Amino acid sequence: MAAEHSNKIAFKEGTSYIFHNWTALKLAVEQDWGGVESGEKREWFIETIVDHFGKHGRKLDIEEVEDVLYQIMSDEFNATLEDDSPYLVAKHLVSLYEQCVKGDFKEVERLREKAKTQNAFSTSSCVKQQGEDDEDDSDENDVHHRNDTSNGNDEQDSNMDDAPDEPLVDEDGWEIVRRK
Repeated sequence: MAAEHSNKIAFKEGTSYIFHNWTALKLAVEQDWGGVESGEKREWFIETIVDHFGKHGRKLDIEEVEDVLYQIMSDEFNATLEDDSPYLVAKHLVSLYEQCVKGDFKEVERLREKAKTQNAFSTSSCVKQQGEDDEDDSDENDVHHRNDTSNGNDEQDSNMDDAPDEPLVDEDGWEIVRRK
């Protein structure tokens, strides 16, 4: 088996970045719209599109690729897309393909850097949220500790826990959300 050409490798990498950033596909995978194997279906989807470009090359136009994207999203993920995202993804893929065929990998590099930035942001966001959760736990412990050390006035504590069922609305008409 012959090694893949660097242009095809770059196109495949770029296609993967595009598909992993496509909101509709991301939701379809995260929510298992294609069943429990949705992640594998996304990888198959990437391979299918790369192969489709490999077979048809520069003969492909944006509308043709868009139709394939719509069809696969519908068939494999039971998603009826009513936005322009398949067109925008198709346009990006056609542009990426034309660049990769010429040996221009700037867009692939840009997508790679964007992915690194997003991954770094996701990781730091997860760490920050974990830290915030830890703080919340300590607040809960403080509340329980205070309740345990109350001087027998349980009725007052239970009245404070009863939040009004009516939503609070600020002067601009926005509802104020409170923690329970």
